[in-house]
Amino acid sequence: MEKAARGCDGAPRGPVLHIVVVGFHHKKGCQVEFSYPPLIPGDGHDSPTIPEEWKYLPFLALPDGAHNYQEDTVFFHLPPRNGNGATVYGISCYRQIEAKALKVRHADVTRETVQKSVCVLSKLPLYGLLQAKLQLITHAYFEEKDFSQISILKELYEHMNSSLGGAPLEGSQVYLGLSPRDLVLHFRHKVLILFKLILLEKKVRLGSLLYFSSE
Repeated sequence: MEKAARGCDGAPRGPVLHIVVVGFHHKKGCQVEFSYPPLIPGDGHDSPTIPEEWKYLPFLALPDGAHNYQEDTVFFHLPPRNGNGATVYGISCYRQIEAKALKVRHADVTRETVQKSVCVLSKLPLYGLLQAKLQLITHAYFEEKDFSQISILKELYEHMNSSLGGAPLEGSQVYLGLSPRDLVLHFRHKVLILFKLILLEKKVRLGSLLYFSSE
């Protein structure tokens, strides 16, 4: 297994902070089922405990209405922790599988389908690059038909930090999956306004942005 390069403080030099699995429990709703490294230092990998700053993580990673789709990807961000001021970027690939297809079916599986998402939390917004890797691993994780097989998720963490934590990334890697053409087609003449907002570095209310994009 590849080992991620680490600094003198033991933290990974790569961009990936955590690999997280979120599942839907018929009584508890969306909850964290696995995290590597644990979201709370000292907890087990299967601890459902979430940092207060990230209390909405399960609902962002496995959004309402996910059951209407066989699989999809969502992108989100989380507030900084420990006052370091650094935004955390999330990429989540969620899928569902018929419960009867599972090799190992736990007692809490009471519905016909099982919904789960595999999520990467990163220090950098490498959405396209991380999505490409995450989709492959999510597919392989579901193909196991046994969600207790978590070694593939730990290997994903090590591999991502090992491959992305060394030499500076090339432009083609950073912008993988980002299409300037789609941006222009969606916002048209308002691209210039977006550019000005970026230069101003001001906060924009979500309601204003939604109105702006749908106008």
